[in-house]
Amino acid sequence: MIKEPDHLERKIALISRAVVFKGISESAQKDFANLAVSVRYAKKEIVFQSHEPCSAFILVEQGLVRVSKYSALGKKLTYLLAGPSEPINLVGPFTGAQRAYVAEAILDTTILSVNRKDFLAFAFANHQLIINIIDILGHAVDSSNTRILDMMGKKVIQRLKRVLHTLFQKFGPTLNFTAEEIGELASTTTESSLRVLTDLRNNGIIGKSRGQIHIQKPEALLDAEAEELWI
Repeated sequence: MIKEPDHLERKIALISRAVVFKGISESAQKDFANLAVSVRYAKKEIVFQSHEPCSAFILVEQGLVRVSKYSALGKKLTYLLAGPSEPINLVGPFTGAQRAYVAEAILDTTILSVNRKDFLAFAFANHQLIINIIDILGHAVDSSNTRILDMMGKKVIQRLKRVLHTLFQKFGPTLNFTAEEIGELASTTTESSLRVLTDLRNNGIIGKSRGQIHIQKPEALLDAEAEELWI
């Protein structure tokens, strides 16, 4: 973890693009940027651990952060993949409670961090931020319920295709994910993920290279009955 030089204009530009700050005045966005500190994390470095008290609101500036929850047996469930202008914690800055999730930089990543006291003062002075957070959390809950229903009623290939299309919508045609990571997002085994990905590649729907999946026919991943996931 390394603190980065303070570049106010860059921070303002990032905040203005963030959905969580939609509808908040430019002057207020500038005030928030003045509160934010840039911090850099190397690939695979932990941004925060579970059971740590939440002491800051965090927005990804560049790179990618994976937020995951681990079971008592060590099984991992990815809750969120946050790219530039996306927050990685929305409830903790209000409660200060211990974190239930682990956040890890899966690329070299820079975040903006605002300490909890300053964040609370800003949020209660700018109620639109709270409304935006509730809206985002609503989508997250709906998506979590959909993933549970998928595990109960959808075949592995359907779940994997939905995950791939969601990632395509979010990150574009080149996905920097392994078969293991795709399988985890679809709540299936690495072996099942490899089998389905091989079938999709043989059918010309995706291409594969080391550590990457290339979406070639995104329309073939669509399921008319399925909504996009929130990841």
